[in-house]
Amino acid sequence: MMRLAVSALITSLALAGPAVPQSFEQAVKDNMRLGLRLCLLDAPNFEAWAQAFRDAGYAEQVERSSENSDTTHTFTAPAETASIELYYGEMPDYCSPSTTHMGVAGANAILDEVVPARYPGYVRFVTTGPVDPATGQPAECVRYEDPTNPIGHVVGVGTLDGSAGCVANGTSRFYSSYRV
Repeated sequence: MMRLAVSALITSLALAGPAVPQSFEQAVKDNMRLGLRLCLLDAPNFEAWAQAFRDAGYAEQVERSSENSDTTHTFTAPAETASIELYYGEMPDYCSPSTTHMGVAGANAILDEVVPARYPGYVRFVTTGPVDPATGQPAECVRYEDPTNPIGHVVGVGTLDGSAGCVANGTSRFYSSYRV
């Protein structure tokens, strides 16, 4: 019996094959995708939410206010491919993955994969920005909205510097909020 179990283990390891090296670009995509999925978790409390990032292998820095309950966790993926800011306290909580290594077009593709699976029925909208000189195409930023509630949930993508609007500047940030 033991010999059969060892044989099955060796066979499964042989079929698994060696790990394939991952490109930096793929690591950025994977860490942004994972960050977005973890941000959209229905965690029972803030500590469980933060623990999900720790369990996923993100490095963490925590800033706690000495005057109120404001707490900001900054989680960083390996090789600084992505960064996630998780805030809770006196203002509305938020969780926002971002990167300086992928533009809004790449982030749109991740959003289009994750949000419809997580929130079936949300409606997709596109905001068009100025023409990207490199491609000659306008930048596009995608967002998904809950159509069942006028102040419903919205999940979208923009640039790292939100004041820049929807531009192709090589950065991206996911956001999740309510329309109010």
